[in-house]
Amino acid sequence: MRKLKTEILCVLLILIAGFQIRAQDVSFSQFYSNPLYLNPAFAGSLGVGRAAVHYRNQWNSFNKAFNTYSLAFDFPVKKLQGGLGFFILNDSQAANSMQSIQLNAVYSVFIEVSENYRLQGAIQAGFHQNSLRIDKLIFPDNLDPFYGNHGVSREIEFLADPNFSFFDFSTGVLLYNQKIFGGVVVHHLAEPRQTFYQGTFDADVLHRKYTAHFGARLPVYLYGHHRKKFDISPQLVMQYQRGFGQMNYGFFATKSGLTAGAWFRQNFGLRYDAIILLAGFTKNQWQINYTYDIAVSGLWGNAGGTSEISLVFLLQKLEKARHLPFYNAYDDDAGFQ
Repeated sequence: MRKLKTEILCVLLILIAGFQIRAQDVSFSQFYSNPLYLNPAFAGSLGVGRAAVHYRNQWNSFNKAFNTYSLAFDFPVKKLQGGLGFFILNDSQAANSMQSIQLNAVYSVFIEVSENYRLQGAIQAGFHQNSLRIDKLIFPDNLDPFYGNHGVSREIEFLADPNFSFFDFSTGVLLYNQKIFGGVVVHHLAEPRQTFYQGTFDADVLHRKYTAHFGARLPVYLYGHHRKKFDISPQLVMQYQRGFGQMNYGFFATKSGLTAGAWFRQNFGLRYDAIILLAGFTKNQWQINYTYDIAVSGLWGNAGGTSEISLVFLLQKLEKARHLPFYNAYDDDAGFQ
């Protein structure tokens, strides 16, 4: 059954590639654990060096339908009045039939808008390579209905560049204070062309992706302001890319190093896609998060769930007085700062 599902994925992939590429970017359920991918303006925002490792396995009922890995690193640079960031993303589709690799570098600038607010802007430059494993592809003209594959498909003649590369540029801004933060991003500014076929450069474009995100981290007190019990963090991310719109919204709560939360993901037409459940733990200079997506759309019961796990490490201790987006700075003695 898994082999049959893999073959179906391969056929769908080559049918899409044969016409026009209109796929969306990878969408992480744990956008808060992969801030550079969400918005390059997060580079250096913690005030210390940060390393993050991320893995996503989408639709685990299929055999390696979509597997995504990312490795990110960012740090502040005082002499530049900003920060630098680097991240690598490897997205594998249809049992490694198609692979996309990104190498990205980010430069951000910090501006103190007021005593309480900070504005950060960033630019990102990246190198992308999309690769097709032709030996894994199945075409109608080389598929025998009784014995399987046979011969060589004539489609191979038109796949002139199975390892297509291009450069990509993005930009973003971020505004935050001790309790709230928000930003806007535009990815794929130049809308680079991408195709595996000759003569279709005007048709296959990686369209711009527009993102707006908002969040807060709010302390919850019981019995007066000196008896804080836990923090609650509502989050909202809205994205749009050439006819595809998506919203993630929900919250997580943190207490004594433990984190739990839930999100909903849907399109702009109020059609729900998934419920996302979160569990995590923070200790000193590292944190780990796990999420599981439960499909509630038409894929329910067929595709299976989606798992994500992330690890974030800080290279130095945070300043206790700072309140930072997308990181729960837990102190063993004082709790969340």
